[in-house]
Amino acid sequence: MGQVHVDRRGDVAIVSFDNPPLGFLDGAMTGALDAVLDQLLADATTRAIILTGGQPDVFIRHFDIPELSQAAEALAVTPMPVDALWSDSIFHRITRRIEACDVPVIAAINGDCMGVGFEIALACDMRIARAGNFSLGLPEMNIAMCPGGGGTARLARLIAPALAFELIATARVVDPAEALDMGLVNAVSADPLAYALVMADRITARSASGIAAAKRIVRQSRDLSIEQALTLEQREVNARLGSDEVRAVLRAYAASGEDLRILMTPEQIGSHA
Repeated sequence: MGQVHVDRRGDVAIVSFDNPPLGFLDGAMTGALDAVLDQLLADATTRAIILTGGQPDVFIRHFDIPELSQAAEALAVTPMPVDALWSDSIFHRITRRIEACDVPVIAAINGDCMGVGFEIALACDMRIARAGNFSLGLPEMNIAMCPGGGGTARLARLIAPALAFELIATARVVDPAEALDMGLVNAVSADPLAYALVMADRITARSASGIAAAKRIVRQSRDLSIEQALTLEQREVNARLGSDEVRAVLRAYAASGEDLRILMTPEQIGSHA
């Protein structure tokens, strides 16, 4: 039976998917991931989440095909309503929570990451892939299906729509090096989990509310006109600039003469309060 594990490293939560031998995602694991997100996002000490594979060379290979086949047979008997919404799908609800939550979520892709696995990774704020010969992508067209977990919409927002359509329509998967060239991943590393932990530590050393604001602006801006995006940004800046937190940091920088390349510690900031 597949499992979803949680390992805490201070304020960073590492969530791993484990379903040997093939590393498929199934319905039970999907429900478990939903419950894990409930737990982590309700905990104010969670400052970052890393998703990764719990077995060698596999992040999530793709959804369990026999289970998907059973679902298809059931739908033939009892079709879904024609006016179904995205929120009717637990999988869409999970990926939207990953996108919309205040904490950064990083995919440490340690091996094959296709279908729903790649769709989960696309919902994350950053993707770090292991260097090596394995596959990333959306090969659902090989079973005469378009991606069903947000892959079409998110891939077309991440890269050029024509390239997204090519990859989806031809069921083409890519290796980590090509994924980096296409902009599908942020970086390729010999140890993606270690890389993601360093990135998470750099993020969590900074303001939690500031990171949440930046994530909101970056996520929402892609669906807005430039004027609407700038308005969103300006409102966030107006709200933050007069806050106690920002005013204290600004006083410390002004007094010390440091520039913005330097991250001041809470103790240094407090000494200028």
